[in-house]
Amino acid sequence: MVELGKTLPGLLRSYLPGQPLNPRTRERVILAVTEVNGCRYCAWIHGSWQDFLGENSLVDADEALLTYARACAEAGRPLDPTPLTDVLPADAVASVRATVAQIEVSNLVGNTVDGLIARLTRKRPLDPVNTAGEAAVVAAAIPLAIPMLAAGAALRAASRLAPPVPAAQMPPAGEANLLVHLLAQLAPTLLANALLRSAVLGSPVVLVVGLKAGKTTATVRAGQGRLALENGISPDVLMVVEGDVEPLLRLASGQVLQEARNLRIRRP
Repeated sequence: MVELGKTLPGLLRSYLPGQPLNPRTRERVILAVTEVNGCRYCAWIHGSWQDFLGENSLVDADEALLTYARACAEAGRPLDPTPLTDVLPADAVASVRATVAQIEVSNLVGNTVDGLIARLTRKRPLDPVNTAGEAAVVAAAIPLAIPMLAAGAALRAASRLAPPVPAAQMPPAGEANLLVHLLAQLAPTLLANALLRSAVLGSPVVLVVGLKAGKTTATVRAGQGRLALENGISPDVLMVVEGDVEPLLRLASGQVLQEARNLRIRRP
């Protein structure tokens, strides 16, 4: 609780736009701690959150983050975050510390619920003092636990209802340019978020967007459950997204922390 109080600003920043810690990475850290502590409630809620966000390639810093998170959970106390400074900026390190502290507290509360249930069902001795303490912790956590469980259920439902990413329709064999091939490969990653996937692929009208990466261009048509890719910028595009091809190449090889960070949108 002391660590959580010290790092509270970092925790708040980790859930705001422009957060220093990628949301998928944050959920990996949370689930790593939860796995050590064995809290089934947190595993269900944050497993639902991770499914909603979708899988993405591991980034360079992930292994260091997960090692630090597991070490803190096994030690049962905050550890020196100095090893993280080699792979993360200071604001991201603060968010990691806050995330670990927050999920440690949540795991403790969840395991206390199971402890109370075990006492009430006589699987553990019904010690009046400890039972009263566990009941007090559970009562204090209920106002926060109910919305979190409801959010987990909503995220899980959204993940199940989201359409799968279809195989992209491509130009004839041998004619697709590099950008089209990259977009086809990256489609499951770029549409990993269940809400985004539902909005784009479930759109009743076909959305037409042009992309320009370096000197290479492509057109994406998505909607009505279909995904089609074309060479060049089609005359009917709604907007053109510009960027360099290098970030896409990095994303394809799993080496970028936050994809499409420098993209710009302009009217065609």
